[in-house]
Amino acid sequence: MARFDSNALPSVSACLLALLGACSSGSIDEDTTNFFEDDAATFDDTMGGDGSTGGTGSTGGTTGEAGESETAEDPCGGAVPCEDATDDIPITPGAGAGIVPSSAVDFTPWASAGGNPITGTDASEDLPGTEMNDTMSGLAGNDTMSGNGGDDVMLGGDGIDVLDGGAGLDNLDGGGGIDTLRGQGGADLLNGGPGGDTIEGGDDADVLIGEGQGDMLYGEGGDDRLFGDDDFDILDGGADNDTLWGGEGDDSLLGGFGADILLGEAGDDTLAGGPDDDVYIWALGEGSDTIDGDDSGTDLLWLGGVSPADFEALRAGDDYILVFADSTLRIVGFYAGENQIEAIQTEF
Repeated sequence: MARFDSNALPSVSACLLALLGACSSGSIDEDTTNFFEDDAATFDDTMGGDGSTGGTGSTGGTTGEAGESETAEDPCGGAVPCEDATDDIPITPGAGAGIVPSSAVDFTPWASAGGNPITGTDASEDLPGTEMNDTMSGLAGNDTMSGNGGDDVMLGGDGIDVLDGGAGLDNLDGGGGIDTLRGQGGADLLNGGPGGDTIEGGDDADVLIGEGQGDMLYGEGGDDRLFGDDDFDILDGGADNDTLWGGEGDDSLLGGFGADILLGEAGDDTLAGGPDDDVYIWALGEGSDTIDGDDSGTDLLWLGGVSPADFEALRAGDDYILVFADSTLRIVGFYAGENQIEAIQTEF
């Protein structure tokens, strides 16, 4: 099954090297709004309050104590009723893996970006670009860079930087430190680099790469692709049809409006597709995930590396859970009509 490998990010950096001639690698600006407040009201206390529940915490309906986990003796974690739910969601075996999107990134659109050199110093400074294609290097210091027009390359370097691409097909790399990257107009490539970064795509089809530490990625408009990578990341696709890869760590993925594809990958992730027709991708060994989405649209849960014989479907209070040998998948509020998955497919 093709899925995003966080170990492949060095190859992403290598691709950036090929494009930029340099590769630096950077987060949360003070104006950033936590998407839990606006777009994910469903991420509530049904998850035990930490947003990373995979079979722990209260479960909706009548439950055990918060924090009580599923065991072989009590797979429902104290929730009642605890009963077979095999017939409650249609399960189709042998679907194959064709539904899984490729995580390969085509860097061709940004190959010709950059040109006019604008280089900062080790001090903190404002670096405005021109209407031409600029290559801007902040070096050290806490820099603010504005691309304006043209297809720009912007390298934040070390420090706490703010990179604003403006119009054009821009290639932004935050570098080290806690950086804020804004793509604005045009289809942009935004790589936060190491550090807990905030990355905002803008209006078009952007590629957002969080790289190291806990990042916040906001696709906004356009059909965006968001890669969280390591640690606890927050990915919000925004409008249109987005694809979100959580990577390593216990991540929170919100599809937003549009037909989205959510891949939590490794770690115990929380996934919410939002309105419209969404697809949730999970594979054996990727952790215990919680689906806490929306009751609108026609949503599909795809299970990789397993057949229906490899898990048990149960009602646990108001939740629908799939119990595997060493993990669980929980659909929060399914029996309360809060979160509907209309179909489940298995690879085998």
